[in-house]
Amino acid sequence: MVKTQETVSTDDDFGLWYRFRSLVVFNLLYVAGPAQLDAHNDPRAAVEQDYERRRDLHRARHGKPPVVKKPPSKHGGVDPVLLCAVGGVLALVALLVWAIAAR
Repeated sequence: MVKTQETVSTDDDFGLWYRFRSLVVFNLLYVAGPAQLDAHNDPRAAVEQDYERRRDLHRARHGKPPVVKKPPSKHGGVDPVLLCAVGGVLALVALLVWAIAAR
C-alpha cells in the first residue's frame, strides 16, 4: 500500500465528516426529497455519484483499486421503505407490550 502525502482539496475530501454528511443528505433526499427524476436531474444520483467519485479518489491515494459496483439483482430485493414501516410498527408494538407489562 502506497500512501501519498499530498494535501486534498475540499472538493475531493473524503473525511469522516463528509461521509456522515453525505449519508444524512442521501437519506433525507430518499425520504423527503423529490420523486426519482431522470439521470442528470436527480439529486440522489448526484449525491451518490459525488460520494463514489470521492471514495475512488481516496482509495487511489491509498493505493487501493476502486470499488466495483454489483449489478442490481433481478428480483430487486427488499424495499427499504417497507422495511422501515414494518420496523416502526414492530417498535410501537414492543413499546405497547413493555408499557402494559410495566404496570
